[in-house]
Amino acid sequence: MSRLPLPRPVRRLAGALALFGAMAPAAAPAGVLDWLFPRPELRVVTVTDTTPVGALRRPVSSAQPAYYVAVSAGFRDFGGIVAGEKAPAKEEVFRAMARVLARQGYLPASAEHPPSLLLLWTWGTMNTDRIYSANPDDTEGRQVNRNQLLRFMGAYKLGLVARESGVGAFDPGLPGALFRDADQEVLSDLATEDLYVAAIAAYDHAAAVRSQKVLLWTTKISAPSRGHAFAEILPSMLALAGPQVGRETARPVVVTAGERFKAEVKIGDATVVEGGEPPAVSVTEVTPPAENSRPAPARKARGR
Repeated sequence: MSRLPLPRPVRRLAGALALFGAMAPAAAPAGVLDWLFPRPELRVVTVTDTTPVGALRRPVSSAQPAYYVAVSAGFRDFGGIVAGEKAPAKEEVFRAMARVLARQGYLPASAEHPPSLLLLWTWGTMNTDRIYSANPDDTEGRQVNRNQLLRFMGAYKLGLVARESGVGAFDPGLPGALFRDADQEVLSDLATEDLYVAAIAAYDHAAAVRSQKVLLWTTKISAPSRGHAFAEILPSMLALAGPQVGRETARPVVVTAGERFKAEVKIGDATVVEGGEPPAVSVTEVTPPAENSRPAPARKARGR
């Protein structure tokens, strides 16, 4: 497949879009330790928001594919910083992204198939950020970014948090502020855990060539990191989230998968499609602008 270079306006816009955001130690060898300390199940939360412009687009499927150029904002720490976190190799992330997108009908553009989409993706961590008191017995601290995690997981669709970050931490007018159902409890509990995350945003390519930002949809994927290594579970995270990529979700879709990748849907509907060889994709890499106003947070050790 011939490489399709990005026009200069698209490259400039991609750098600006790199902030779209919300915007473990290696596993022990199999054997006695796996029997004594079994890994927790993989639980993946996916939510997709479609803009009014994106809702006017025809549905994408394998029968009616859409072609894209890819831009990567790379690995980022979106929440608290954890010392010793090992990021997956970017080449493996690109392959996993291309594989999952292809299953849903999103294919790399070429000279024969010009792009209609610019897909910007990123991945990383969204760990709990805690403030600790001077009390030496204070080992838990107070979490200060719970709403950030809730928003990333789409808890605004369950009435647990306001969609915009400017609203206070507690709003008694929200449906889930005082009374919660089982689905709300799931996300409320997950918001107190460190998360591995990935996000894909789709923009109109023709508008990007004109240096205009026209967002079509955003898909956000997360999974609790405790007991897992990011490089090992990222392909499974993306595969479980695949059916929700680019498709509006009325509420967050939570899928739990055991060791044999048998998925059990807890919230919403999902279908898991088995693997396959990913298409070759050319990815333009951009670096998000430095957040000079954000002080460097204290690092905490990764607990597993």
